[in-house]
Amino acid sequence: MRPDVRARVRALRGTRVIGPVVRAADRVWWWRVIRRSGLVDSSYYAAQLGLPQMPVEAAVWHYIVRGFRRGYSVNPLFDEIHAGGVLPEVYRVPALYAYLLSDRPTVDVHPLWDARALGGDGASGALERLWALRHTEIPLRVGGESQLLTVTDFRSRAIDAARRWRRAGRTAAPAPARGDRMLALIQHRDRRYGAKVHQAGRFAQRDGATAILALVDPDLSQWVTASIAAEAVDGCTLRRYGRRPIWGTVVSESLHGWSDGHLVALDPRGSFSDDDVDRLLVRARDGVIAVPAVREHDGTLVGIGAAAVDHHGSLYRILAGHPVEDLAGLGSEISVPRLCGIAFASHSSRLTHPEARAAISDALDLEDVSDVIARDREAVVLPDVTTVLDEPAAAFDRSRRPLRSFDGVRTDREAAERILRAAGFDVSGWQKGARTRRPSPTMTWRRPSAHSQRWAIKICSPAGPRGDVWGDTHFAQGLAAALRRRGHDVIIDHFGAARRPSAHLDDVNVVVRGPYRIDPPSTGVNLQWIISHPDEVSRGEIAQFDQVFAASKTWSEKVSRQWSVPVEPLLECVDTDKFVPRGLPRTAEIVFVGTARGIARPSVVAPIRAGVDVKVYGPDWRPFIPASAVVAERIPNEALPERYETAAVVLNDQWPAMREEGFIAMRPFDVVAVGGRVISEPVDGIEEIFGGAVVTYRSPQHLVEMLRGNLDMLFPDDDELRLISRRIREQHSFDARAAVLQKAAQKVADQTAGSIMQFGSAGNRVGGASE
Repeated sequence: MRPDVRARVRALRGTRVIGPVVRAADRVWWWRVIRRSGLVDSSYYAAQLGLPQMPVEAAVWHYIVRGFRRGYSVNPLFDEIHAGGVLPEVYRVPALYAYLLSDRPTVDVHPLWDARALGGDGASGALERLWALRHTEIPLRVGGESQLLTVTDFRSRAIDAARRWRRAGRTAAPAPARGDRMLALIQHRDRRYGAKVHQAGRFAQRDGATAILALVDPDLSQWVTASIAAEAVDGCTLRRYGRRPIWGTVVSESLHGWSDGHLVALDPRGSFSDDDVDRLLVRARDGVIAVPAVREHDGTLVGIGAAAVDHHGSLYRILAGHPVEDLAGLGSEISVPRLCGIAFASHSSRLTHPEARAAISDALDLEDVSDVIARDREAVVLPDVTTVLDEPAAAFDRSRRPLRSFDGVRTDREAAERILRAAGFDVSGWQKGARTRRPSPTMTWRRPSAHSQRWAIKICSPAGPRGDVWGDTHFAQGLAAALRRRGHDVIIDHFGAARRPSAHLDDVNVVVRGPYRIDPPSTGVNLQWIISHPDEVSRGEIAQFDQVFAASKTWSEKVSRQWSVPVEPLLECVDTDKFVPRGLPRTAEIVFVGTARGIARPSVVAPIRAGVDVKVYGPDWRPFIPASAVVAERIPNEALPERYETAAVVLNDQWPAMREEGFIAMRPFDVVAVGGRVISEPVDGIEEIFGGAVVTYRSPQHLVEMLRGNLDMLFPDDDELRLISRRIREQHSFDARAAVLQKAAQKVADQTAGSIMQFGSAGNRVGGASE
């Protein structure tokens, strides 16, 4: 379907009158495509419903109407949840339908066998080939080991697991009494659960270790895959829980029959590496209770332990709502008075005595049991063991916690204030939050030097792995490094943390305006730097800031005149810590790096359709170009300098609004800084800035003609390119941009008569910390 037609159908689907008709037509079409695929196993689907058999037609209809949203699959070799995570329109369409319309040989359809490695036949994937030849053996991979199973055997295990889905009961196998244990929690709709199953398998394959896979309200595909994995690995046991059990109940049941060893329990909302698990266990073996420094979905700290700061209130979660950068001065581990969160590692002796078992069984998290399991035992937070809890809190019931009172017990105010001082804050008092009723400190940031400032860079990318691939994230990291070289403390706030409760401690806020609007905090100097999507920026938005910059000279002049709000041009730039020439030889490869953005980007699609070999790095290209053109869906940022320097040419295009308004993207700066060459769509000023290292095309046909010709004839010689590269690194670095921003922030502060923000004073604004 053409992109414009697809967009019209999508718009009609949401209307009140036509929408139901369109959605009904969708289901009929899905049914026909899936029914004709030859991949439907009605016996397997019947087992998932607790039936002995059912017609193929009925199985497909149930799947498309209801089943796929609960993780049901019509084929035992196809995992609905796992495959849906890499296919388009997740949750709206059945994953098998999306697979059948995709570039099938490139799709990873199951966590336990590698369809891409086994390969397909033409347009078909390995799934179709193996399903047609059920005597064929496939390698079943769990953790670091594999075993060969025929398709028939794999199907039999899947059907058995589906039948067990309908039965009551939680434990698939007993766990040994001794040895280390991992409690790996998997919750409903966790699309990364395959990685967690493999991690549990690797742990169980250690000498004397046991991995307990605890599935909380799992989808059916999760249950079937975890069941097959647990059956394949000695030392891996399976438990299943209904909707929203109490966390302590799950932990308590993982202790049954256990007398000696160490337990590491993980939070299902995040992902922990094997190294994280090992670091927690190493400290637990030293006799302490170790917890990670986990972060909320917005990137701010959940809290590094807790403290009772008086006798009549709930606990203060230390540094909750603060950015992770505030841990920098606290060392490799932090001794805390009490625990918080639900991830930890401890020796069995702290967990299995009667008092601890009784406390744990009813606990909502570690706060409820800290007094018991950490009594007379050091509790430490490991700042290097961190993860962003970017999945929703769907696993546990947290609705029944009463306000806890600490009458007659010790207070931890001195310990909490000692940690805050080490983090760089001076506490002048305590107050009670009106909303949460948790105590919070009134404190100021202590300047490391007279001229140090606390800067917060606010960006549109999400925290965690999803945001790590955004250009906005790398942009902020480059700017932060430059500001730190100027003697400042710098925080990067991802989109959800733009208005974090601890923002009042910051001197300067720099909002990097990308695809989403970010309003400034009510405190500090507020600067805005618009780098994309100028068509979505309004006068009311920029009027909130003390100074506005934009990555376009023409747009800055236009809106300054039209809106009577001064906007200064400040172009994008390059991170010269990373993008420097290495003297690598240039190849003949034509390269494009970037996502498809849901459109057929002409700078990529036109050359490939014309037969030009373009090496594409980026996600979401399946609907537009052959899989053979996509080298990788991800390329690490640290690998980009080499990729750009060795390319014959790098292709560049931009969002239409950016092109029309003269916004030059970051990619040409990065490429030219390493001595590379760029062919770009025309943008006002781009050829003048890059002095011949960037040439532009007039149309897709012109681009194809350029790429088919002698590329060396389009660009200056290597000596001239080296001079251009040096000039770009000198004039358009983040260090140069940081100097402009610092000057602007100082000017605003100087112009604010009687401002409570005076750079270089002993402290900054005083205010309550986060609730």
